[in-house]
Amino acid sequence: MAKTIKTFDFKPGRRIGRRYLVEARLGGGTEGEVYRIREQDTGIVRAAKLYFPHQNLKGRRSIQHARKLNTLRRCPIVLQYHHSEVITVRKEQVVALVSDLCEGEQLGSWVARHRGKRLSPYQALHVLYNLARGIEAIHLLGEYHADVHTDNILIKPMGVRFDLTLVDFYDWGPPAAYKRKQDIRDTIEVFCECLGNHRTCAQMHPDIRYICGGRRRDVILRRFPTMTALRKHLESFEWSGLL
Repeated sequence: MAKTIKTFDFKPGRRIGRRYLVEARLGGGTEGEVYRIREQDTGIVRAAKLYFPHQNLKGRRSIQHARKLNTLRRCPIVLQYHHSEVITVRKEQVVALVSDLCEGEQLGSWVARHRGKRLSPYQALHVLYNLARGIEAIHLLGEYHADVHTDNILIKPMGVRFDLTLVDFYDWGPPAAYKRKQDIRDTIEVFCECLGNHRTCAQMHPDIRYICGGRRRDVILRRFPTMTALRKHLESFEWSGLL
């Protein structure tokens, strides 16, 4: 039975494998913790997700995660996975998945810094469109995310566009249509959260209300049965009344 570890609490300078040194802790969750690391030979900065041993029995979760990231390596919204390292922590074998370090801020905290803690409809539509395009690419490969929410989306404004990155893919087992439909519903929920609370959405332009679908799963999936349908709708309706 693997030992229960609730935090690694690695300090700057702690070694990860033979090549990397910890620079800072970036965050954590039930599966493990994420650290910013630097490759000693090249000085390149990357990220490492370290799995708590009791959450990664026989390496199942880390292997599934690595395989999924490799399958989705050409999707621009997905972090690029590089390789894994196995280290010993408190006499336990711990797997670290090394990937690109994504620059950006959690979408929820970024939205909260705006006036009224919400985005304008036009800004929110741009976020939604970039998110829909990114997840559409994942779905077209037969995969899913299963945990789309504002804390799992990193945003970096770049000129007139928003660069988005999805993190923390959740494993619900083999891909299935209902899991992709959950991504659709969750994507619309992210859009609604960017606009404010439920009451705020209900007072928006009719085109915005149509996309929100009253935040009802059945209505949303009837209007947008696939992420491609949502993306095409966003490319086709008249935006002039929303400026």
